[in-house]
Amino acid sequence: MLLCSVLGKLAFRSWMLLPLLFLGSAGLVAALLSLLLQPNPTLDQNVGLSAPLLFGFAAALAAGTAGHVRWRSRWQRRVLRLAYPLLLVACALAIDEVPLPVVAALVVGPISVALLVAVLLRAHRDHAECSHA
Repeated sequence: MLLCSVLGKLAFRSWMLLPLLFLGSAGLVAALLSLLLQPNPTLDQNVGLSAPLLFGFAAALAAGTAGHVRWRSRWQRRVLRLAYPLLLVACALAIDEVPLPVVAALVVGPISVALLVAVLLRAHRDHAECSHA
């Protein structure tokens, strides 16, 4: 029996961008919720994001998808596979809250969501191992 992942293989660059695109997408969701749930929302306000929560999830995303990367060289697989998620964990531990302007989240967020969907669809499309199962 062949066990296949849904993700497929990620390009190295896509793997590096995946946690950052997640952070941008989460900022968009937080900004939209802030605008929807406040009684008098304005675009000049900031939304406070929990850095430990967001960077922790980004680190888990990087660590969890590291096995699905087409590494260019052996040193990348050995060093970056551990160092990049650890860098994100260090950010989670070092930063308490990130004040994000709502306007910035509304501008960057949709771009992040679109790129995140494109990266995931491309990785899934390039995955040919499971198409014959």
